[in-house]
Amino acid sequence: MPHSPPARTWRESVEWGRKAIHVSSTALAVWVLSVPDPWTTAGLATATLFVMAVDLARLRMKRWALWFYRKFPLIFRRDERHDLSGASVMMIGATLASFLFPPAPAAAGILCLAWGDSAAAVVGQAVSFRRRQLGLERDDGTRAPVVIRRRGKTWVGTFACFAASTLVTALVLRGEPAFALATGAVAAIMERWTPGRWDNLTIPLASAAAIQFCHTWLR
Repeated sequence: MPHSPPARTWRESVEWGRKAIHVSSTALAVWVLSVPDPWTTAGLATATLFVMAVDLARLRMKRWALWFYRKFPLIFRRDERHDLSGASVMMIGATLASFLFPPAPAAAGILCLAWGDSAAAVVGQAVSFRRRQLGLERDDGTRAPVVIRRRGKTWVGTFACFAASTLVTALVLRGEPAFALATGAVAAIMERWTPGRWDNLTIPLASAAAIQFCHTWLR
């Protein structure tokens, strides 16, 4: 009888590669806070065009795509194999946030994506793994990367997004806890109900919009 492959370990159940990309987008927030306009948005737009060009080459050139999937097997989810990657959508979101909002709201929105969405994924996937160990959630019995067999979002992951987003927003705003809490809630809502990788677009834009609304109407 053929043997079933061993189940995934906890480390294999978390999208470490994708989350590393998310966290590295902290550099985009630092760029937004440090570089004056119009160079801020111009620099982000240039970087976005480069990332999208690489992405489009991956979609059009099979050999290039296969090289990507061999070298970075845990970066691309199945629904991204024939569409724009989460990295492209993330860069678009950061560029639009920089273009539409002042530096502080834009940077906070990017950080909500970098840290809030990452916290949601890592905590949610870790909890799902523990639930499978306890028999509370069915294990598919495969070692396939989580990016291939991804489960639904968890409420504990959404709360982790809220907590992380509130914290980074408070750091950017240097206080204003009520505004930070409101922004954390908006980021968590976007993380929870935006499908797939498109929360890479909605989280920074909605979070930045929430801060701008608070600064304009509630101060």
